[in-house]
Amino acid sequence: MEILRSTVSQGSPEKAPAVGKVSEVPVPKKTAEPPVKPVSEEQVQDAVDQANKLAVAFDRSLKYEYKKEADVYQVSVIDTSKDEVVRKIPPDEVVRFMENIRELFGALLDVNA
Repeated sequence: MEILRSTVSQGSPEKAPAVGKVSEVPVPKKTAEPPVKPVSEEQVQDAVDQANKLAVAFDRSLKYEYKKEADVYQVSVIDTSKDEVVRKIPPDEVVRFMENIRELFGALLDVNA
């Protein structure tokens, strides 16, 4: 464990040194994050199939759409009895925000290049 040194005034103001006393505060070391294992196409398809089976139980269907500009998949939850979109995950506003951020970073990279 690392030790972080800081100057902190100890005790009452009358007895405190002018500069302050050095105290040691333990700081936990960062632990290495576990490596991210790549997910196979088969595992993704299994997860999608399970989600679709669960959605059917609630009279819903799921539609998956890849948004290339934002580089993200968007899931639409559809009420099968009314054939209308109940919710989108992530919402359209978030997808547009992500598209704008990617466009902004792209423009910044073009200027710096």
